This record gives sequence, C-alpha cells and structure tokens, in this order.
Amino acid sequence: MNCLMKKACIFDLYETLIDIRTDEASPLFWKGMAQLYSRCGASWQPKQLQESYLRLVAEEQDRLKKQTGLAYPEIDLTKIFRRLLLDARPTGGPVPSRDLRLRFVSDPQWTFLIANTFRSMSMRRFGLYPGTLKTLRKLKDSGCRILLLSNAQAIFTRPELDMTRLTEMLDAIYISSEKGMKKPQPEFMQLLLSEQHLDPEDCIMVGNDPESDVRVALAAGVTGCLLNTWHLSDEEIARQLGGLKKEFPEGRIEVIKSGKIAELPGLVI
Repeated sequence: MNCLMKKACIFDLYETLIDIRTDEASPLFWKGMAQLYSRCGASWQPKQLQESYLRLVAEEQDRLKKQTGLAYPEIDLTKIFRRLLLDARPTGGPVPSRDLRLRFVSDPQWTFLIANTFRSMSMRRFGLYPGTLKTLRKLKDSGCRILLLSNAQAIFTRPELDMTRLTEMLDAIYISSEKGMKKPQPEFMQLLLSEQHLDPEDCIMVGNDPESDVRVALAAGVTGCLLNTWHLSDEEIARQLGGLKKEFPEGRIEVIKSGKIAELPGLVI
C-alpha cells in the first residue's frame, strides 16, 4: 500500500503528529488552578476542585450518552470550567462574588484563559515528532489531502495546531469536542468522509491507538495504519490487531513498528 496513491490521509493528532504528555493528577497542578479560580471570586480547596472537576466530567459524559444514544459522545470542557466557577463558594470582597463570577463566566476570553492555563500548567512535554512537517509536505506535494480526526478539546487544540504550524498543512480539521462524538464512534469517521466527499477506498487513517484509530478506520471501510509511537511490543501489536482482524475480516491494516511517521508506506523522506 502506497500512501502517495491515496486521495486522502486522515491523521490522529496527539501521540501521532504531536508528542505530548500531561499530568492532571499532580497536587501542585490543582493548587495552582484553585488559586486561579479564587482570583475570579470562586473559593476551592485544591482537592475539592479536582474531585468536582472529575465528577462534572463524568456526569456530562453520562448525560450525553443518554441524550445522543452514542457509545462515545464527547463533552465540551468549556462547560465544565464555567460550572466550576459558578458552583464554588464565594470568596467575598468589595464586589458581590456571584456578580463577579457571572461577569467572568459570560466572557469567552475568560473561558479561553482558564482552559489554556489548565492546559499549560498540566503540560510536561509538547512538540512535533521528528519529520512530521516534511512528511505532511511530501504527501501534499503528491496531491494527497491531509485531514485531521482527533479526540480533543478545540479550545486547547486549535491554538496548538497554530503553534506547531499544522493548521496550514491541514485541508480539514475534525475535533471531537466540536462534533459531540469521539473515536471509535463510527459516525465520527463517516461524518468526515461524507462532508469531504471521500470514498473510503481512497483513504488511509494513521494513528497510534489500535482501539481508537484503527478501529474507527476499519468500521468505515478505511485502511487503518498503526503508527507505533507507544512502542508496543510485537506480541502486544499482534494481540490487539488480531482482535480487530477477527471483527473486521475484510479490513486492511498497516503497521509502522518504528513509530516514525516518515516511514509511512510509499514515502521516502
């Protein structure tokens, strides 16, 4: 299989194109977030803030499952950040704290600030994998369209696409929080194919997660390519892909065991 012969290459983002590690469990992280919320009139103890965040995320996921009937709905974290502001106890001060909080919560700039502070404070590693931009340029020069299908929060991801210069490389961007569903929900891939007027036979999906990226590709009749940036052993790859091959016997799967994007089939970088 030659990627250069495909009309479209659909990529996952995190741990496929972008090497990232975040830590949202650190007590220091939640201490910093609690201090930030306190400046906006919302008093939280760090542990209470963490527990409330996780509870609200779980509740919103359950609510969306019931509302949409989807197995894999995607929440919008901006709603959670606003709820945390409104649900907190007041800190007091010269301005009535609820009025202050309502003023903040209605301001999209406040939401952007809180969300991206959350992201920045939890970040431990971030950057493109070597060869990413050269590989995408090679594909584009061959006439292949470059599409993104990512389980992500747009309020984090769109700035990060700009930061890494990926925005200019992408012909279309599908982010789960904007579509209300995430991989491996088959409808997520089907939405992309339908809106972009693509035949599954003409596409390949490249991602690092067998159960998310490869599965959603096979379910839609798209070739799945596992980019092994997780450095799974041969035995683990065989185990995970073996189950998918049984489930989708007609599906086509490629594996880049090295995890190097420049080694996609047909490319010479």
